[in-house]
Amino acid sequence: MPPFIAEYWTKISGFWSDRTMSQRVLIAGLAVSVIIAFGMMIFWMNKPDYKVLMTNLYPEDASRVVGMLQAAKEDYVLDDNGKTILVPADRVYELRLQVAGEGNLHGQGIGFEIFDEVQIGQTDFVQHINYQRALQGELARTITEFPQVVKTRVHLVLPQKSLFIEDQMPPSASIILQLKNDGKLAANEVQGIVNLVSMAVEGLEPKHITVTDMKGRPLYTPEDDTAGLALSNTQLEYKAGIESKTQRRIMELLGPVVGPEKVIARVNADLDFSQKTIRKESFDPDGSVVRSETRSEETTAGAANLAGGEPDANFRGDGFTGTRTTQDSTRESRTTNFEINKQEENIIAPVGELQRLTVAVIVDGTWQADKETGEMVYIPRSDEEIERIKTLIASAVGFDSVRGDTIEVSNISFGEPAHYDSDSLMRTMLEYAQRLGKPFLNGLLIFLFLILVVRPVVMALIRPRVAEQEIEEMAGLPGAERLALEEDEVDEEAMDMSRRIENAKNHAVQLSDENIDQAVHLLKTWLTQEEGA
Repeated sequence: MPPFIAEYWTKISGFWSDRTMSQRVLIAGLAVSVIIAFGMMIFWMNKPDYKVLMTNLYPEDASRVVGMLQAAKEDYVLDDNGKTILVPADRVYELRLQVAGEGNLHGQGIGFEIFDEVQIGQTDFVQHINYQRALQGELARTITEFPQVVKTRVHLVLPQKSLFIEDQMPPSASIILQLKNDGKLAANEVQGIVNLVSMAVEGLEPKHITVTDMKGRPLYTPEDDTAGLALSNTQLEYKAGIESKTQRRIMELLGPVVGPEKVIARVNADLDFSQKTIRKESFDPDGSVVRSETRSEETTAGAANLAGGEPDANFRGDGFTGTRTTQDSTRESRTTNFEINKQEENIIAPVGELQRLTVAVIVDGTWQADKETGEMVYIPRSDEEIERIKTLIASAVGFDSVRGDTIEVSNISFGEPAHYDSDSLMRTMLEYAQRLGKPFLNGLLIFLFLILVVRPVVMALIRPRVAEQEIEEMAGLPGAERLALEEDEVDEEAMDMSRRIENAKNHAVQLSDENIDQAVHLLKTWLTQEEGA
């Protein structure tokens, strides 16, 4: 064995033999812990760095990706219950392109990829069923992309087309949703799902669609033919929204005036949801314009002879004698067509128009302490205050007397205000103690662990070194001081005085060595003084 190895081995053996059993166990445990930590650090440093290849995968897609990685003999790690696949960082982009190039990620269920492999000999019935399955799967995949939706099931009923219209049955759909954290979809989101399905299926109308969650709660119910006789959910929500906004406006207005929790307001709004179309035609008789004019004139002129007797048929004379008459006539006609001003109006009345608003408000009075008895006495509000409050409410809600709006303000006592007794302080202290008790106990346990466990271990490691240093310091002291320290017969002040004397002695010796003549003269002077004394 080489000398330096033997020397180190001797030191280690001596150090080990001088330790107690508890110290040996502690040192051995620390050594094993250091070795394990070093090994884990080496393992962690040599471990490959994994990055996410794909995340939020469905079980079907995760199975396809894992099969491809196994076939290519690539390292991978599954995380998040198999929804996330991690691969080495230097291979993540290349493998991601390979997975995308394969085109095998289709999502949950079966979609139109069922028609990628054409099988010869399939009947029309099988083709129809496959089309229905593919359409259901594609709709389910699309709906699952909504942020609040975890899983979707879509069931379609697609009747066979008939040659007769009266025998044709309409298609229908049922949708079942699994929401995140048992949440709830907003009305517009549910309506969006209904519109998506109705536009994706030929001939499907929203009234033939139902939407339900996994707990059987209906999220969308189709309206029947009698829906016009009652208010729909949307109309009820609109009515409740107007009433709540008006109530909140009254509370915010009167709260600072009468005090917090001293006013109650309720509003009822009568809305007209009927759909009206008004057509009007009005004529202005005072305003007229000539549209067309027709004018015709007729003149007639003629003469006639009236015989005095009956003429002879064989008469060959110059003529017959009689009376001659002349007739002249003139006729004129004129037709004028006037265009009268006409105004046509096509008015579509708004749906949900406010017809009447009724407001009921209850206001609390004031409480004052009686000077003689000290009891709280209720003081109602004056008529002037009630009238002023009613005026404020009318201005805030848009009061219209022509519309038939009514406002009622009443002053009613809400009860004597609660008095906080002496137990409230104790109750508050107990609540704070319950809130802060657990963190305080955790801190106390940590403190006790440090004092009772960690401190003894640290002191056991430090004590041998401190003892060796004390032994070395005592070995360098003079004999008398060393004996005194060993016997514990002097205190710190004596030790300090002895050290000062020793320092002065050493300084005197040094000065005598440097100035021997002066030292001899000083000694002779001291001896002379002693002889004279």
